[in-house]
Amino acid sequence: MVLSYLLLACGSGMVSQPLPDAPPKMFGTLELSAEQYLKYAHKASPKDAFSWQVLAIRTWLQEKELAKATKQLTQLRSSATPEQTPVIDLLAAELALANNDAQQAQQLLEAINRDSLKPSALNYYFLQQAHRFEQQHKPIAAADMLVARHEKLAGARQQANLERIYALLAPLSSESLHEALNEEYQDDTQGWLRLMAILNSPTSNNKQRDWQLNSWRSSYPKHPGGYYLPEDLERTPTLTTYQPSHIAVLLPLSGQLASQADAIRNGILQAHQGQSSTLSFFDTATDMSRLYQELQSAGADFIIGPLLKDNIAALDILDPAMPQLALNRPPNNQELAHRYYFALSPESEAAEGALHLWEQGHRQPLVFAPGNALGKRSAAEFNRRWQQLSGQPARVAYFSSKQAIEADVRRALNTSAPKNTDGDAIASGAIDSVFMASNATETRFILPYFDFVRDSRKQRLPTYVTSRSFIPGGQAPMKELNGVMLADMPWIFDQEDPLRATVELQWPNSSSSWLRLFALGYDALSLLPRLPELSTQGGAVPGLTGDLSVNEQGVIERRLQWMEYQDGDWQIEGMAAPDAAGEDFSLDPELEAELKEELKQNAR
Repeated sequence: MVLSYLLLACGSGMVSQPLPDAPPKMFGTLELSAEQYLKYAHKASPKDAFSWQVLAIRTWLQEKELAKATKQLTQLRSSATPEQTPVIDLLAAELALANNDAQQAQQLLEAINRDSLKPSALNYYFLQQAHRFEQQHKPIAAADMLVARHEKLAGARQQANLERIYALLAPLSSESLHEALNEEYQDDTQGWLRLMAILNSPTSNNKQRDWQLNSWRSSYPKHPGGYYLPEDLERTPTLTTYQPSHIAVLLPLSGQLASQADAIRNGILQAHQGQSSTLSFFDTATDMSRLYQELQSAGADFIIGPLLKDNIAALDILDPAMPQLALNRPPNNQELAHRYYFALSPESEAAEGALHLWEQGHRQPLVFAPGNALGKRSAAEFNRRWQQLSGQPARVAYFSSKQAIEADVRRALNTSAPKNTDGDAIASGAIDSVFMASNATETRFILPYFDFVRDSRKQRLPTYVTSRSFIPGGQAPMKELNGVMLADMPWIFDQEDPLRATVELQWPNSSSSWLRLFALGYDALSLLPRLPELSTQGGAVPGLTGDLSVNEQGVIERRLQWMEYQDGDWQIEGMAAPDAAGEDFSLDPELEAELKEELKQNAR
């Protein structure tokens, strides 16, 4: 009789499951029926009732009970608080997708503030975005959303997510995947695009394909896409040296930069003398895809170049099946295995300047740079390196025009100490040195203003400039430059170098700019066999352009030669004549008179 009574009670709903202490995560695994979730909602507190109703709506959406989901969602929205609205919009977006209305789903999803979502809701957001992109036939964007949620999943759910990413990208052509590398996808998505472009490539050259896959594996050692690498892929032994048999050099051999390319080409040819490898030069004044096919057909196994940033970026997305030493740095170079970047940039010289000033014991430098894009990039790079060394920013000031230079100098010398986010000064003390990111004309014009504004009877602040301010030695002395320290290639100063004599004999009218580009080409070819060693073991090797090392991003870094100008010639820093180092600095009388007159006119 008792058993019969209990069965009757269960059948009539008199006995129900007890209310859990707290509802599960709103966007966790669904385990009960929608009706059971609603029963819990009726018994729960208003806050918990919201979570139970969300679970009920999600269950109906999963079961394609769209009418029930719509009714409950409408009811829920009518009583939702502002904090609950993003969750309502997430459910509404899923309902729109269930009704094949991707445009409505897009509007709802784009209106959601992602920062307001808890981790499980954010995961759900990425999933709905992926579904939306799939309905809009954008598989790469859909995969990108799935990549964003991958690390937050575990077990079977993570494996299912991995397989869905692969399924979205597997049907795409290698060309379309390469083109997508131009777009701003997250790093892991970029890794997927590169991997699938290799796997989907129709090439029959298994050796090149295996090289690319091993290079990909080196670049992305922990990438989840490694699950799809071929099981029979043999790991390439760790390289200790490159020994290319056919080097392809990519330069703008025609057009406005042909003379610069010619200087680099001659440097490469000079360094290649006596070597058994083949050199082939390719003009980059053409489509990069076609050019890459040409050098592959030629049997090249190493690339030097390109020189222009756009060409480097275009070749980068093709993911060459061979090592590469680019002769510039693109705005966003990828940290990829066997990919190196060698540039003669003002920014890198500014970073070298920061390191040198720090090594010289300066702690309060003033950076004085032109207010144009190049000047601001150079100042920013100096400041970035300085903060790494000192833990605080440098004082930075800009100049604009000749007419305003006096005011610019006065303002620069009165630059207050940088402040932290709380407004407190984090540097103290007077300016103890000046780094000028200026060219030779600007440097000669500005220096007297610094001396005059500070009082020309005082000893000049230690002043440092880069190769942009280089003036050949052996000319009539420019007394306003006395004591200035300049960083440049050792090759520029070493008149006794036999190679320098050979080059000047063969190209007697070569300018210092031409010589620098020649040195870039010479060092690029000379570096090839040392790149793996330098990138893995560190150290530096001497070159024409400086002491060369390779950082973690594959960028060639240069330590330059610092020289001091004195009476028309450049001397090793610290070896200048005593009058420049130990006596008060004074202006050339004629220049001082001219400067005084100009200052009077400005005052008027």
